[in-house]
Parts: sequence; structure tokens; C-alpha cells
Amino acid sequence: MAVILKRRVTAKGGREGAIVNPEGSLSLNMDKPEEMSGKGEGTNPEELFAAGYASCFASSLEFLMQQAGTSYEAIEVEAEATLKTDGERGFKFALALNVRIDGLSNEEKVRFAEQASQFCPFSKAVSGNVEIDLNIL
Repeated sequence: MAVILKRRVTAKGGREGAIVNPEGSLSLNMDKPEEMSGKGEGTNPEELFAAGYASCFASSLEFLMQQAGTSYEAIEVEAEATLKTDGERGFKFALALNVRIDGLSNEEKVRFAEQASQFCPFSKAVSGNVEIDLNIL
């Protein structure tokens, strides 16, 4: 397999730290969410996971529709990450993906969303490990 892209990000500290990349285009303060007795003033791993997944899924949709020569008006993917307990194994994620594709029939929306769920690198990475609820709006 040919390498297309490689990026590096460093987490300094845990939930009350910072995330930076060497290029300087990413610099985020981390903070525990209020649900975890934090101030909720920064981001957290769950938001970052949801952001990465949503953008990767949207990019996959865009790529697949362009490859198929399908015109569309707009793509919007909302990802909602949920952190759950997993017994003695610690924690696990569940994810709801709300996919909106304007300018396509319902059948086309479903077809491309299902293709993207098989094509997206995030989807492949979490397959069998994360509960995914795919909603096509």
C-alpha cells in the first residue's frame, strides 16, 4: 500500500492538557467535561473522535459521489460520540452518525451512506468495536 498522508499530533497531559501538532495548525486545550467533574472549558477526546469521524465520513461521501459522477448540493455529517462503561474492560464508544446529503433521492442517499460506511478509514478502524447508529436524513 502506498502512503498518501502522514500526520503527527502530541497530547501533553491527559484530559486537562493540550494537543498540538508540529506544523502549528492544531493547538487545543483539553479539559474534563462537566459530567466528569471538570470545568468543560476545553475540548475532550470524545469531541475529537466525533470531529475526526464526521469529517472523514463526509470526505468519503464526497469522494464516492465524485467517482460515480453524481452531483449533489451539500453534505453534512454530524457525529455524536458517547462514552460508555464496558465492565471490567474499562470504557468504549458508541457513535451516532446523522448524514444529510442535499440534492439526491432517498435511495441515492442510502446507497452512498452505506458505501461510505464500508469505505471510510474511521469506519474500518472501529468496525466491530464501536456501536454505530447510521441515520440518513
